Amino acid sequence: MVPVGLFPALAFVLGAACGSSLDIPRTNYLLPAGGFSFLALVCGGLGGCADGRRWFRCAALPCVLLAAWSAGAHRAAAAREQALETPLRTALNHGIGGFRIEDLSVPGEHDPVPTRAVIAEDAARSEQFTSLRVWVREVRLHGAWRVASGGVTLGIGGGVPPAMASEWRAGRTIEVPVTYRRPATYLNDGVTDFERDLAFDGTTLFGSVKSGLLIDVTAHGTAVEEIAARARLQVRRSSARWVARHDGVSSAIVTAILIGDRSGLPDDIRLRLQAAGTYHVIAISGGNIAILAAVSFGLLTLGGGAGRLAAFGTLLVLAGYAQVVAGGPSVWRATLMAMLYLIARLFDHRSPPWQAMAVAAAVATYIRPLEVRDAGFLLTFGATAALLEVARRASTTVAVDRGSGLVRRAKGVRSAGLRWLAAATVASLAVEIALLPIGATTFSRVTSAGLVLNLLAVPLMAVTQVAGMLAVAIDATARIVPGPRHALESAAWLAGWLANIGAVGLVSSARLVEVAPWLTARVPAPSPVLVMTYYAALGLALLRPGVLRRAALAVLAIATLAIVTGTDPLISAWRRVQESPRNQPQLRLTMFDVGQAESMLLEFPDRSTLMIDAGGSPFGRGAFDIGGRVLAPALWARGVRSLGALLLTHGDPDHIGGAASLLSDFAPAALWEGIAVPSHPGLRALHEAARREGTALSVVRAGQSRLVGGVRVRVLHPPSPDWERQKVRNDDSVILEVVHGEVAVLLTGDAGAEVERAIVPLLTPARVRVLKVGHHGSRTSTSGTLLNSWRPTIALISAGRDNRFGHPAADVVARLQQTGTRIYRTDRDGQITLTTDGRDVRVRTFTGQGP
Repeated sequence: MVPVGLFPALAFVLGAACGSSLDIPRTNYLLPAGGFSFLALVCGGLGGCADGRRWFRCAALPCVLLAAWSAGAHRAAAAREQALETPLRTALNHGIGGFRIEDLSVPGEHDPVPTRAVIAEDAARSEQFTSLRVWVREVRLHGAWRVASGGVTLGIGGGVPPAMASEWRAGRTIEVPVTYRRPATYLNDGVTDFERDLAFDGTTLFGSVKSGLLIDVTAHGTAVEEIAARARLQVRRSSARWVARHDGVSSAIVTAILIGDRSGLPDDIRLRLQAAGTYHVIAISGGNIAILAAVSFGLLTLGGGAGRLAAFGTLLVLAGYAQVVAGGPSVWRATLMAMLYLIARLFDHRSPPWQAMAVAAAVATYIRPLEVRDAGFLLTFGATAALLEVARRASTTVAVDRGSGLVRRAKGVRSAGLRWLAAATVASLAVEIALLPIGATTFSRVTSAGLVLNLLAVPLMAVTQVAGMLAVAIDATARIVPGPRHALESAAWLAGWLANIGAVGLVSSARLVEVAPWLTARVPAPSPVLVMTYYAALGLALLRPGVLRRAALAVLAIATLAIVTGTDPLISAWRRVQESPRNQPQLRLTMFDVGQAESMLLEFPDRSTLMIDAGGSPFGRGAFDIGGRVLAPALWARGVRSLGALLLTHGDPDHIGGAASLLSDFAPAALWEGIAVPSHPGLRALHEAARREGTALSVVRAGQSRLVGGVRVRVLHPPSPDWERQKVRNDDSVILEVVHGEVAVLLTGDAGAEVERAIVPLLTPARVRVLKVGHHGSRTSTSGTLLNSWRPTIALISAGRDNRFGHPAADVVARLQQTGTRIYRTDRDGQITLTTDGRDVRVRTFTGQGP
């Protein structure tokens, strides 16, 4: 018999998924929700009163499902509208301007805004940076305080002493002057809208504070919040005292597992765990909550608590733990599921597992509708569904085996360890199959390493968590117990050592992907149709025997191959339809929107490719991977799976910042660069990465020329150097001239006016001339000599929106306009694509706008 609550709960969740994704006003869902609810009541009533009218009762079910779907869609659409247009965004847009999420223009420089806010999470402090997540309550604009709520992540400038940062605890109220800014967004095909994604996750804006001395704590939190903050501080201190003495990274992992604070985790360790597919074990989720619940329930049972009493005590422990750990979707979701289970146990309610999971998903969606978009939501319930199905089939098999006497032969297997290994492997494989499309869609990564590593990672995580809890508990006890503490300190040292062993094992096991890199791969996100095909085939293979199952397995195998190899046939077909017939060989230049940086792609008529620069931050800092998160999906959207060569015009961070990810994800055959700077750490790291990937290193010099697919590529600069460079110089930039028929494209890097004057005699006087404006439109480049001599037809400028450098400079734009040049800018137009057959030039921008 099908559980009565299963399908309505699933319909509610699916409705929320649609409502949170589709740009449809919430009011459009009200009438269907009410109408279908009324029809369901009518059909149900008539089915109960009318004799033999079963069809009334049959009609009630689809009405109930449609009503649940509409209700979920309405609730999610309402949450979506509230997240995108918070009172804080509205107030700042009225008071300052440039904060509407639909606007491309962003706010310029403005005076710090006095702000009152409640701290949402304890300050995350590192040696270089301190961040603070807050929930803004009021802002002072034009001399008056205004109610303006919204989530903000603050960056605190200057060095922040640990004692000062420790005062910024969750629940406390602060008053601080904040300079607000919108999150960066990159307008490229295939790239997600980061500003909207952050808004859905609860972060409306970013803000900067010049110094921690400007933050005034005006009120403490509630008693519960203050106790929870002291508990988190105790965990950090205990971990630093008893685990960090063995290894600093182990201490960061223990802190992450116990309270969800991952601020101390180095980026390289985080990336390694993500590539191995075991990062989830250090993010508090179902496994951690299950261990805590099991330990608490066991201790309470040993202490004499009966079943319901132990369940009630465990419920209180989980409720308290939820207050202590750093807030996050995975934490509260896992806690909610465990608490629902314990509440059901208290009332002796026995619900079918699938129904219990669906109802838990519906309750979680009702409380926080937008989390249905969160990858953690999909991973949590996807993994749970896989484990439930494995358990159901295993129990069915055992029941059949008992009837046939096969269990007696199973009892002959002496090794319990082998049986556990087999069961764990099957469960891990089921989870990998269930989550394959989710991982590819969300993380653009598929990995088979997790199948093996999770067999080690989960037990190691349990050791780390239990030992870490013991170290914290013993250390806290030692602080309050009078008299000699040698025994307690020895026990705390042992617990810290065990936690270190577990953490080291976690990190070391993830090195498998370095030894066998083929176990993991970055892939483009599959299309929604391919994902639906995969899950439809998987469902039919599980539910329908016979010929239909074999056909479903064949479709499933094809869909799996398409996801793993990144060759989605639907996307490929759509791309072929979009491309115009090539009567003549085509050259295509794409300038990507990478903010205040630069990156371009040349695609030649023979389909070979040359990537020129890789974006990055002009200040050379920050953990945002422009190569992996912006350039990779933008390249995939163009159908690029590998690169013929990667050219670094020079070593500034806004030109090489994403190169490491491009080397790893697209394996260019060659890495080209101009004048070497041996002492430059960023370039040295890229050389080492290129050697690991088997990419050849080549030097380009003025005078070199090659023919690629009928297109002539000439190097105009730099000449061979007279001395060894000690630092990167803009005037050492590689300058290329690309000529296809009657069209010439000049790519000048960041070279200045002096270099431009030197290359003017070398330029091809083509009928159509395209200039990549030098140095993002700085006054030091795009000289009058170059413009008057070559007179470009089209100019392309790569610059960040309202960047602090004022690029492109007004006088540069004026000079271009005086020569009659059509100007395209990434800060206004987003991604710019120029296509030519050697005679005509077509320009397409992301926004569809232009000169």
